[in-house]
Amino acid sequence: MTGLTLPLLFLGGAAAASAGLPVQLETRSALNSRLANVHVAVTRSVEGPITVAYGPCTSSSIHEAHHVLGETHGSKSEGTRLVWILPEDTKSGGCLSAWTSTGKLAGRSEPQLVQGLQKRRTSKRAAGIPMDNSTGIDVLGPWFDGVALLKDKQPGRVDVEAAKAKEVAIVGAGMSGLMSYLVLTQAGMTNVTILEAGQRLGGRVRTEYLSGGPFDYSYQEMGPMRFPYSYQDPATGETLNITDHQLVFQLAAEMNRINGNDKKLSVGFIRWIQTNPNGLVYRNGFKLASGLPPTVAQIRADPSLGAPVKAMDESTKALAEAVEEHMPTPEFYAAAARNMFKAHKDWIENGLKGLGGDTWSEFAFMVNYLGASLNDTDVRRGGLTSFWEEIFEGLYFQASEWRTIDGGLNRLPQSFEPLVEKDIHMNRQIERIQFLTQPPDNGTSSKVQLHWRDTSSPSRISSALRTSTYDYSLISVPFPVVRSWRLPSSLPTTITNAINNLAYSKACKVALEYRTRFWEAYEGQPIAGGCSTTSDIPGIGTICYPSYDLNGTGPATLLASYSTLDWPNSLGEDEHVQMVLDAVTEIHGDETRALYTGRYNRRCWAHDPLTRASWASPTIGQHLLYIPEYFKTYDGLIFIGEHTSYTHAWIASALESGIRGSVQLLLELGLVDEAKEVVNKWMARWIDI
Repeated sequence: MTGLTLPLLFLGGAAAASAGLPVQLETRSALNSRLANVHVAVTRSVEGPITVAYGPCTSSSIHEAHHVLGETHGSKSEGTRLVWILPEDTKSGGCLSAWTSTGKLAGRSEPQLVQGLQKRRTSKRAAGIPMDNSTGIDVLGPWFDGVALLKDKQPGRVDVEAAKAKEVAIVGAGMSGLMSYLVLTQAGMTNVTILEAGQRLGGRVRTEYLSGGPFDYSYQEMGPMRFPYSYQDPATGETLNITDHQLVFQLAAEMNRINGNDKKLSVGFIRWIQTNPNGLVYRNGFKLASGLPPTVAQIRADPSLGAPVKAMDESTKALAEAVEEHMPTPEFYAAAARNMFKAHKDWIENGLKGLGGDTWSEFAFMVNYLGASLNDTDVRRGGLTSFWEEIFEGLYFQASEWRTIDGGLNRLPQSFEPLVEKDIHMNRQIERIQFLTQPPDNGTSSKVQLHWRDTSSPSRISSALRTSTYDYSLISVPFPVVRSWRLPSSLPTTITNAINNLAYSKACKVALEYRTRFWEAYEGQPIAGGCSTTSDIPGIGTICYPSYDLNGTGPATLLASYSTLDWPNSLGEDEHVQMVLDAVTEIHGDETRALYTGRYNRRCWAHDPLTRASWASPTIGQHLLYIPEYFKTYDGLIFIGEHTSYTHAWIASALESGIRGSVQLLLELGLVDEAKEVVNKWMARWIDI
């Protein structure tokens, strides 16, 4: 094997030299990463296998090649591809050459322009986060490397038609599952099926309409409800897009395009009001002469109207200052707004001033590293999680602008209905997964057999399990549900532990409908939207007023309680709703009780058998240990969902995981061009392929 030394100026004869040869070789995408597809067409049959290599365009023997890509058959064919894994020292200007089993030249490509490999390598090793937007999200994510996915596989011939005909099951019709379906079918996959245990699309995206429909505006979001849109850098005053959430807006635009901007299916955004200075602060039963508690703005102007501030011990103050010294700078948050995925990598590797961001829990960092007392740590609320959740949520909740979907977030998954209706099966609840070994000549070492029960049957508990078999399955179901399945014993220990041990939060929401928007009628201090009303009434948490149809007439629905405490989950529905109604009445006045229509919705996600939790909330070390496992394919199984992403509890997290899982499958199949197109289209440029 040799290096490439011939200047491009003298390569004009390469194409002429290959004229009339039976094998045509070409690449159809830029060679700017270490993975590419080589398209092979055999116009006349050649005896024996053909070996494809890369080297000088004037080589007369395969021994002069820089490296060998792989083999393909010599039969006349079109549409065959080889996966080309470019060595790091691959130089530009060489040609792809096809050699027969007797060493004769059978085909040669045009000179190949290889660019950016050494530059990319250097950028991977560079320390810190660039404080500009030059890379945006077009960088390597913390854990995924497209080359690594295929490094242990022998590159070989790719039968494109057969690859795209693989039978794929997506388990779960939540946002990650729907996103995967869209990505894979747009990439040309022809046998993709969705299996959903329930009877609706959207998973934890759930808008409840208490009266009328979407544009009667008496609804509340019982799952996610808002999207952080932009962030103002306090150091520079610059307004930045929060780029990871741009996926939501891009998906909505794509679905509107697919549906021909049909108004019945359209997804439009309106302003979400997150904070409101007229939000009420109810503590110790205190109210003003108006009969209402003081507002956020009133307490800011006169702190005596608020609850007495508890004095903090000097040692507690010192602990808070010491922790703050180890927290990210404003520059870090600005960089995270530009690229959350690169920020995650930086925090994992360099957080806490080089200690590593997923090595110390809040508690261990304060007690064992900073030497704080247990009492000071308890006051500071040092828990078992890493600081990462506090960091990404801290960025999101500092957003300067927010958006929500006009008519309810349900409209986003519902926009998929015409697209998926032919390929979705409702009421199929998975209970077991098995791997079925197949002969090697089937193109795969095993198939995935899903055992499911028909939940639409009145006697579903006693009904027999049925089976369906696929080449691959993308599992988007939350792990608290997967834990109850019978899984193959051959699954490695670490992914099994991720399924069994990943921590989750449990939230409850209670929505109450009122005949009027009484909260918008307060003289001098109308509450038009916002989640700023708080109280010391146990279990209520935050109250959110609708941001839509402001000053509208007719009934409206209040998010009367949004609590992430565990104990409200133990309440019966009637008891819980009554408790919340009484709290709203106590805060807003007795006269509001008569305005309650009697219609409500209560959802504690831990009670839902299809979710059994609200969102992933990993404890210390679970990102560092488990995220690499999600990027592996286990005999045809790929795990997706917000719990497998870098951030949690947001629709954008679920969408990103769906893109990642789809790219992972495409790479597994050798469809590198399609994987690159997915990455370029969907902003998933933190995946380096």
